[in-house]
Amino acid sequence: MASKFFEGFFRAIDRLLSIALYVIFFEVIAEASARYIFSVPIPWGAELSQTLLVWITFLGSAVAMRHGEHMAIRFVQDIIPWPFLKKGLEILGNLFLTIFLIVGTWSGCLVVVRTWRLKTTALQIPAGILYLAFPVGCFLMIVGMYQFFVANRHNVNERV
Repeated sequence: MASKFFEGFFRAIDRLLSIALYVIFFEVIAEASARYIFSVPIPWGAELSQTLLVWITFLGSAVAMRHGEHMAIRFVQDIIPWPFLKKGLEILGNLFLTIFLIVGTWSGCLVVVRTWRLKTTALQIPAGILYLAFPVGCFLMIVGMYQFFVANRHNVNERV
């Protein structure tokens, strides 16, 4: 039941990421056209693109985490000949990553609370919306990491 929910949830995030990418693409074309052809810049264009790009980065990281596609530096694991030590290093790395993501979620929420009353220059939306991408992304990376391990629990020993 929960896995179907998360499957649909992350599919919806994929769609939102695609839409955000299209919005940035068309906004940049409109901005360049307005500025260089008509000599009338769009005052909110760059701010919209910046905000969407930040959200794409952190939501995309959560999607990548869910599929086990995050970048990893494994050169130490690759030179160790003992499978149990490799597995221990992997568990330790995931533990440190989880702690970082929990701290990121918590501290990111504190930043959002402090910046929510500030308004952005052009869009006049709460500045906290931009900063909210970090704690949401960290939290969803935790969920994505959990979903990846649940979905691949039978393959865990094969990766070592």
